[in-house]
Amino acid sequence: MSIKVRRGIFALMNYQNEFYKSSEEPFFRTCYNTVTQRELYECHYKIIKIIEGSIVISGAGKVINGQENSYLFVNKGEFSKIKMTPAKNGRFELLGMNFTDKFLKTYSQNNFTPNCTHKNPDIYYKIKENILLKGLFASLQIYAENPICLDKKLTNLKLEECIRILFLTEKELTSYLFSHKIDSRKELPEFMNANYMFNAPLERFAEFSGRSLSTFRRDFIKTFGMTPNKWLMDKRLEAAYRKIADEKQKPSDIYWEVGFETLAHFSRKFKEQYHITPSQLKQQKES
Repeated sequence: MSIKVRRGIFALMNYQNEFYKSSEEPFFRTCYNTVTQRELYECHYKIIKIIEGSIVISGAGKVINGQENSYLFVNKGEFSKIKMTPAKNGRFELLGMNFTDKFLKTYSQNNFTPNCTHKNPDIYYKIKENILLKGLFASLQIYAENPICLDKKLTNLKLEECIRILFLTEKELTSYLFSHKIDSRKELPEFMNANYMFNAPLERFAEFSGRSLSTFRRDFIKTFGMTPNKWLMDKRLEAAYRKIADEKQKPSDIYWEVGFETLAHFSRKFKEQYHITPSQLKQQKES
């Protein structure tokens, strides 16, 4: 089924299509009718509301659950895995607002913004529902479900409305929006060991570690003695081996968790590395 996008209005995700990983659209809507798992590599802050269904999100060693009518702040510069489960009526839907660096910079130039007093929030931060936020997302849902064209001015007004609501209800979190930058260089061993299981492009690993791609490759080889692609593959396969051999987990349950898109690709790479298939290893350990 095709993805329909109305530019400058809503990035509309129809059933069984991917969640946008780095959409520039100010508003987006995501719908699925089956349980769906995706990885997210966020480059922008987002505020999302779960309309129907539920989500389970994992990243940075933490897990958070989002239920129907819950609101979440999505941090930028982070990797996460998300599992979206439809409600009893067979439908999952969320609405979101996307705050780009360009929008936040323009807003801060024209409006008062508080100094940051908020510590670095988790990748996903639950926001308490309030009548103002509820009203804002109710209007967004009308725009999402009807062929109503929002011009640039109205689009910016909606984004500014959300910022002002957060100033009233989540002031410390809002101050963080205008102060945090993905520019601090992270120590590669700690950063890579925390994120190797995400099947992200090297450009994203480089960006989130605070480096250019060329600097990332150079620093990586100096630190680990091998290329990033080689290290990532070895690390994912080692993790998979432990989960199957020591934790007795099924290959079909862990391939996505350790960073492989398909079971077939995982099985092929596993056999190349260990000269045995994941299923054969599991049988050996159980016998």
